Amino acid sequence: MRVTMIHAIAESIPPVRLAFGEVFPEAEVINVLDEGLLIDFEGHLTPQLRRRMSNIIGYCQDNHADAIGLACSVYAPVVDSAKNLVDVPLVSSYGPVMADAVASGPRVGLIAAVPATMADSEYYLRLAAEEVGVAIEPVLCLAEDLISVMRSEGQAGLERRLEEEVLKLAPNVDVVLLTQFSFAAALTHLEKVSPVPVLSAPHSSARALKKLLS
Repeated sequence: MRVTMIHAIAESIPPVRLAFGEVFPEAEVINVLDEGLLIDFEGHLTPQLRRRMSNIIGYCQDNHADAIGLACSVYAPVVDSAKNLVDVPLVSSYGPVMADAVASGPRVGLIAAVPATMADSEYYLRLAAEEVGVAIEPVLCLAEDLISVMRSEGQAGLERRLEEEVLKLAPNVDVVLLTQFSFAAALTHLEKVSPVPVLSAPHSSARALKKLLS
């Protein structure tokens, strides 16, 4: 079965391959990359960007996707409208991991590098909590250097910086959520050093899509 994942940055593709290899290895994963989705994003979703993402989602189904997932977090709101354009499962980068976070709460640490991602993450976390009727306490960590560190220092730099932020959050939270797909590359390292559970969006998405397609 074919799962197509849509990306706005190339760095989120290896974590998706890693997560599906660990969680859903029987899936044929196709990665679709449009870097302009992030380059052209200026803090809010315009009608043009919504239409562009919707067109990409339609393209994925037209090319035989059995399920479609978004790896670009700021485009999660498009799922609400685009789900009526396709007849295969469609999940945002937020849906699965927020459900996992709510189940692990109530104090949830959120790590993001982009202010819009942080705002959307908190919104979707609270929404997931409301849907199951539980109280949640988000603890926010905005580290805007993370993407530049990842690009300049690679895996080691990403692990170092995320470890620093996770350890700052850990005394005050029950679980830490890595809001951006590209951060999942550091999950194995963080699981070794963190005193609290760490959630990766692509791993949660892989589990959710496996369940939907089973």
